[in-house]
Amino acid sequence: MKEDVKRKVEEIELKIDELEKQRKELLAELGEGSLSWGMMIMGAFGALLIGLGIIALFAANWDAFGRESRTVIACLPVVVCGMIAVWAYAKRMTTRFLWEPLGIFWCLSVAAAVCLIDHTYGVGGSMPEQILLVGLLMLPVIWVTRSAVMTALWPGMAIAWTISSRIAGVEASFGFTGKSFALLAFSLPAFIAFHRSRPQMSAFASVQVMMGFAYSLGLGTILLASLPSPFKDGTAVIYVFWLCAALVAGAGYTFSLPAWGGVGAIVAAGVVFPVPFLPLGATYVIALVVAVGIIMHGVRTLQLGFADLGAVALFWLVLMKFFTSGAPFVLKSIVLITAGVLLTAFNVMFVRHCKKSRA
Repeated sequence: MKEDVKRKVEEIELKIDELEKQRKELLAELGEGSLSWGMMIMGAFGALLIGLGIIALFAANWDAFGRESRTVIACLPVVVCGMIAVWAYAKRMTTRFLWEPLGIFWCLSVAAAVCLIDHTYGVGGSMPEQILLVGLLMLPVIWVTRSAVMTALWPGMAIAWTISSRIAGVEASFGFTGKSFALLAFSLPAFIAFHRSRPQMSAFASVQVMMGFAYSLGLGTILLASLPSPFKDGTAVIYVFWLCAALVAGAGYTFSLPAWGGVGAIVAAGVVFPVPFLPLGATYVIALVVAVGIIMHGVRTLQLGFADLGAVALFWLVLMKFFTSGAPFVLKSIVLITAGVLLTAFNVMFVRHCKKSRA
């Protein structure tokens, strides 16, 4: 009997030793991942500063060079970045500390080369054409380097092209809207390539959140820019961004991008806040449904942040309508205190619900 107990104790001790070894390995891996992520951020920021500094240096002395020299100077950083990329691929280098700064500096070099050549030869065309050219030339760079920063920022090129085209006098039409959506969709291969590169979880989560906001706000901006002027009122803006928030949240659920559900909830809740200042009607009712839906999402997923976001949106809708009414000030004060008590009680009940659910 004692021998069996001793044998079991020895087996447990061996398991404890194995688990302790695994714990140390995981902690070391986590520490290295955090370090490399911090190094990547600093490297990206350094590349941004270097790129902007070089551009500013040449721009300040641009008139001192001839046309041929300007062309060489404008294209040289692009060529050098390409040579570094070829060398890195030949060496099979996968470190993000190289590819992230290279992607940022390379994209800046492309944008600077286009602008400098246009300034020299006057062949750039209108502002929308320049934005389109720079954006399309940046895409291969982003696909090759899988830069997290440039992947997240590139949808801004599609938004900028849409806005600048409308300012330049392009009429709103289905064709124009289709072109804007197609240009925004060009950012998807970069996001997919970044996802397949198996980035660190912190990097992937950050890019996922930024891309979620880029698509929800970008789709809304494109739709609003494509609407005829008579339809561009406050109510249209609210409905457009509600639609885009729902599309992003739905895409996140379909393609297993959990952060997009949260982004959709944040955008939808943000659109709720101007609703109380509009006349009562269907928009107000839908806003109440959206606020309650966000609360239910937070309760279902046990996320207090989303539950509180929905609760704040709900209280905002009710309180703002009440405070803009002709009720006595004393009654308004009592209602405000009651709302604070209810919000506190809701948080206490939610925490208790989470403890019971996880028990």
